[in-house]
Amino acid sequence: IRIVDMDPGLLERTMLLPWMFDLLVGGSTNGGFEMAVDVLVELLRTYPSDRRGNEGLVRVIIPRVMALGGGDLSPFEKAVKEEDEDGMRGYCRIFTEMGESYLSLILSHEEMNQQSLVELVLRCSAIPDKEIAGITLHFWYRFVIGLEDLEPYEYRQIRIDSFAPQLIRLLSICTHLLRYPAGVDDLSPDRIDDIEGVRFYFADTIEDCCRLLGGEIVLRNTGDQLQEECRRVTSLPQERQLSDWHGIEAFLYAIQAISMYVPSDETQMIPFVMNLIPQLPTQVPLLRATACLTVGKYAAWLGLHPESLQPLLPYLARGLSIPKCASASAVAIREVCERCQCLGDAVLQLYDGIVAAREQHRGSNSGGDEFVLDLKNELEVLEGVCKAISHKLKDDPSMSPDIISGYINRLAQPVIGGLKAMAPPENPASPKQISSEISRLTVLVQHLRLPRPSPQLAPGVLNRSDFILSLMQETWSILDAVSQKYPRDFNCAEKLCRLHKHALRECGAAHYTPMLEPLIEQIVKKFSQSFLSPYIYLSSVCICEYGRVPAHSQQMYDMVAKISSTVFYAFRGTDDFIANPDVVEEFFFMASKMVYYCPGPLIQSNLLNSMLQCAAVGMKLHHRDANRGTLNFLESLVSYGLKLRSKPSLDVVEQANREALERTIYVEGQPLVANLAQSLLGDLPLYRLDSGSGSIAGVLFFLNKLCPDLLMQWIQPPLMSAPDHAKNVFLGSLANQVDRDDFNSSVRKFTSVCERSRKRQGNTGEDSGNTR
Repeated sequence: IRIVDMDPGLLERTMLLPWMFDLLVGGSTNGGFEMAVDVLVELLRTYPSDRRGNEGLVRVIIPRVMALGGGDLSPFEKAVKEEDEDGMRGYCRIFTEMGESYLSLILSHEEMNQQSLVELVLRCSAIPDKEIAGITLHFWYRFVIGLEDLEPYEYRQIRIDSFAPQLIRLLSICTHLLRYPAGVDDLSPDRIDDIEGVRFYFADTIEDCCRLLGGEIVLRNTGDQLQEECRRVTSLPQERQLSDWHGIEAFLYAIQAISMYVPSDETQMIPFVMNLIPQLPTQVPLLRATACLTVGKYAAWLGLHPESLQPLLPYLARGLSIPKCASASAVAIREVCERCQCLGDAVLQLYDGIVAAREQHRGSNSGGDEFVLDLKNELEVLEGVCKAISHKLKDDPSMSPDIISGYINRLAQPVIGGLKAMAPPENPASPKQISSEISRLTVLVQHLRLPRPSPQLAPGVLNRSDFILSLMQETWSILDAVSQKYPRDFNCAEKLCRLHKHALRECGAAHYTPMLEPLIEQIVKKFSQSFLSPYIYLSSVCICEYGRVPAHSQQMYDMVAKISSTVFYAFRGTDDFIANPDVVEEFFFMASKMVYYCPGPLIQSNLLNSMLQCAAVGMKLHHRDANRGTLNFLESLVSYGLKLRSKPSLDVVEQANREALERTIYVEGQPLVANLAQSLLGDLPLYRLDSGSGSIAGVLFFLNKLCPDLLMQWIQPPLMSAPDHAKNVFLGSLANQVDRDDFNSSVRKFTSVCERSRKRQGNTGEDSGNTR
């Protein structure tokens, strides 16, 4: 069925069909049950109800499948009662596949008792085994999309209303399946991760129900069940209440999952939930983590109801000290700070405490590398604090400059002080500690949003650009000193370059110009010392920000030339390329940025020849990203030449660029084209055949537009070994200059024929990287 395109009429009449259903009726204890399930699932998948010609086969299959699950004495119900795992899984696969394949019938205008099939899938979803119940989730996803796509709107609503009772039951089922298993606290972290993955998919299904029923209905339904569960737990003896938290947690998890569908003016369930959370037992970390997530997801609601926030912030703060819910607490604090305008002083005080605890821990004899709060969580809180302070400063434009400086210093000085303490050579700060302080400084630069410079800004009020500029000037020599401690540590280099990138972009290129020259000097010096790719990435950022400014184009070229000199010196042979694929990737992306933003100085220099010679080696690497960077550069370069060729008139600089580029392609193009041809044949890597932003097909297509005669001359010799018919068709597409889509198709067909030919000859290559 999977391989041969059989006439559905033949399958409709075959005696194998009733025999297969006989096996299925007998249950999983019968030999051949699993095989029959596989056949029926493939049959349903291959012959869906919306394909013409399948009507007869569909009419034969439907009653037989429904008989497997209809009634209390059906094989499916028998498997459920006997807790027959293989039987339940088999029937669940069948009913779910039939629901997906016959979705057009389920959504049809014609009344065919469609609810009965949906009911079968719903009963499968209710199977206690979460793995088996999870088989049905893709059906519900497609079911929701199918209902949403129905037209006209009136009919769509009629169908949604008809299935609403089943969707409401699905909500209850999914919420029940969200429950953690008993003894979850004793499970390994890997097992808990698996459980969280399953919960995520069930929560997705609850969210899908909101798209049909609306957030208020889903919230009311889930909230009513939460209230009932709270009453049940409260009625238990005190000693049992702490161990019977799983239901409350599941309902809270469902409620936080649907937050985007709940209006911010909701006045019934969300107040109940927010009042409930501080009263929950504090000794259950997983329950507390979900409660914290719920607070964060409803930050917009809390922003409009600040009276509910007062008891929640201490609850979130205390959660930071509990390992299993610290992450949820930190994220919730950030989300609340983003949406609530009244938290500036409170969360700043909280962060002061975090800093004090960290410094105390660092000064103790407990190791120094492990802080009280994990760095990732601390950065979440710091981001939230920065946003809360930004809100406060924005909402009070009359605030005095001294008070503003006080807030800024409370955030910035601990970071600056930490970096200063690490700067002396005798300080044994680790790369991890240095990277952590740089990450904190980056958060300040990114998220402490002071007002933009403007004439309306009151005199003496610090603006965002001046703040970032002064911050970077104050820390410049300190950052240089700490980075020199571990010049070849990749993580330190990456964090430092990320800081410079955000400082430049948040400050604005024009305001950051005083720092450009020292920044370029740092990039060139540190790259020559370390040969680490983040510094090349940072040079690309500079080109993007300053390359279009004529006053800086020569400065950008000089930077690229110095970096290129270091690269060419290091890349003496193929092994050097292989050992540094990330440098190859970033180097050629940097070259692409030069071509795009300020091509003149590069194209009119001899450096371009050296880059193309380097590219001829780089494109041979069996490394996807390095290959991408190389092809991106080549495609950008040839595309730029074609752009110049197609312009009706060129100025003096553009004319010089065109002539220089065409000369360079004439000199260096042949080995590049030979490499491209060998990739098509399968002798070199074929990672990027026809994708965007740099591909073999893209380079050839633009070359064929720019210099068709040269391309044809260069490409024919390396293609001598290709199958004749495929080669002639491919060369014909070049000669006829077909459009891009047709050319891509031609390239795909040619490589496919070459691959089959290689396999027939037994020459598949051990690891040619031929991944399209």
